[in-house]
Amino acid sequence: MAPLQTHIHQASERGLSSVTTLITGPSHCALVDPPFLIPDADSVVSWIRSITPNPLVAVFITHHHPDHYFSANPILDAFPAAKLYAAPYVCTAIDREYDEKVQYWPAKLGEDLVPTRPRKPEPYPFSFFNLDGGVVVLLGPVQGDSIDNTLFWLPAERTVIVGDVIYARSTHVWAEEIETPAIWAGWMSTLDTIEALNPETIVPGHLEEGWKMDARADLAHTRKYLELFREKIANAPKKMSVDEVFKTFKDAFPQADKNLDFFLGHLANQFGEGGEVWEANRHHRVGLKERKELQGYILPLPEA
Repeated sequence: MAPLQTHIHQASERGLSSVTTLITGPSHCALVDPPFLIPDADSVVSWIRSITPNPLVAVFITHHHPDHYFSANPILDAFPAAKLYAAPYVCTAIDREYDEKVQYWPAKLGEDLVPTRPRKPEPYPFSFFNLDGGVVVLLGPVQGDSIDNTLFWLPAERTVIVGDVIYARSTHVWAEEIETPAIWAGWMSTLDTIEALNPETIVPGHLEEGWKMDARADLAHTRKYLELFREKIANAPKKMSVDEVFKTFKDAFPQADKNLDFFLGHLANQFGEGGEVWEANRHHRVGLKERKELQGYILPLPEA
């Protein structure tokens, strides 16, 4: 049996450099995480056709953030036989915020960049799929930069597609939704789980142009980012100003020099003194999530 192969497409800087992954088998292919913007989705269509003549049968979404599914429409139009899927908990998260997000993003960026009615996924009821004899396992829900993420694990190939659980070292981490110590601990547990899989390849959620994936380095980058968050924000004796938060993380990760206003601007306003909180991103009752929801897959669940 021929192994499955994975190929990655990096979105534009304006599309936040999100990563779309194509999984190819001998006869069919599947896609994980359509991009945010329509031009990037058009690019994905051409890219798929350049890689394989085999039909696209499914498109999966790792989590509910718009930069990982909003522009599925052009891809589905180009490959009408493909189904759009997400784990049931991801579908639920998309539903919680869909109406507000589809008002916010087209108005902010323009309808030439963002679809006014992004396609919604249908719930995928299984914990794995078999593509031309190759197995891909869906692991979740797990905590990443948001609640309720799915990891896509290719055990034979030792490849894991992690969405926004891990960011490449080229990019600042979206840490704006770490509202409680339980969320932080849940995210760290997901990183531990990925490390325990001993993958040879980790496909991160964001990777800037000109950079290559590096499983160990990207995992370490995300851990370092979360540790700095705990030190400077969660456990800080005094709350920093908006400017201080921005500068602290900018200086700590100088190689990550793209989309600072988005990643660091939101982080600094969420946690800096006097910042303006992005209320359009408050739909998931993150602060009420308990450890048993976030880390209940750990047996036995250790004491906090």
